[in-house]
Amino acid sequence: MDETMRTQPWLVVEDLLLLLLDDQRGTLSVGVDPGLAMGGALLMDLARAGLVELSPRAGLLSSPTVTAVPDAHTSDPLLRAGAGVVAAKPRNAMVMVRTLAKVDGESTRDLVAARLVERGVLERRGGRVLGLFPRTEWPTADAAHEAALRAGLREVLILDRDPSPHEAAVISILQALNQLRVVAKDEARTLRDVTKRAKAIREANLASDAVEATLQAAMQAAEAATIAAVSAAVSAAVVATAGGSAG
Repeated sequence: MDETMRTQPWLVVEDLLLLLLDDQRGTLSVGVDPGLAMGGALLMDLARAGLVELSPRAGLLSSPTVTAVPDAHTSDPLLRAGAGVVAAKPRNAMVMVRTLAKVDGESTRDLVAARLVERGVLERRGGRVLGLFPRTEWPTADAAHEAALRAGLREVLILDRDPSPHEAAVISILQALNQLRVVAKDEARTLRDVTKRAKAIREANLASDAVEATLQAAMQAAEAATIAAVSAAVSAAVVATAGGSAG
């Protein structure tokens, strides 16, 4: 493990990427929007670190404005860069989630993956889509951290152990992204029951203080963005189907 990374606490965005990546292929799970997932999780980390704040929502359907907290500091380079993105231009939370999909002109997913390579848990290798198009893959190099993470999340979701604040945040972003199945598949408890458990965790743990209330607002934005993305995809499919029928 890179010594500069040894002292950095694990971020939600790091653990989320580990959970969403296929360990052998080093590619994301089918149906995952990498920009939404990484941008939403990074916004959560910024909120948890006290680097950003969200204004109160004006209404049920409105999105709060995300601004940088003046004079807030962090030793974490990724959080520092993310806070710089926020400071450059305040935006509503739904737009900020998408904006944070890139940091300093680079994909947040790739930045987080490179960080995990420095931690020694991923390796970087070249691959190809359909044997033709080049892509970067991030297979697992050391599964110990992810195994411990998954075991802890299983205890929380399946065995009803009380979560740590970090576990609650990871579970909540997984729920917002409709990706709880990555930690709850092949379990006796149904996905519906796991979702109910995740919702209860979110309600119990994310509104306990001002920081967690800010985190809740960030996750609501991510969840709303997910719904909007799904709605757009469905609408496009309906239009395409109608066009094909008309032809």
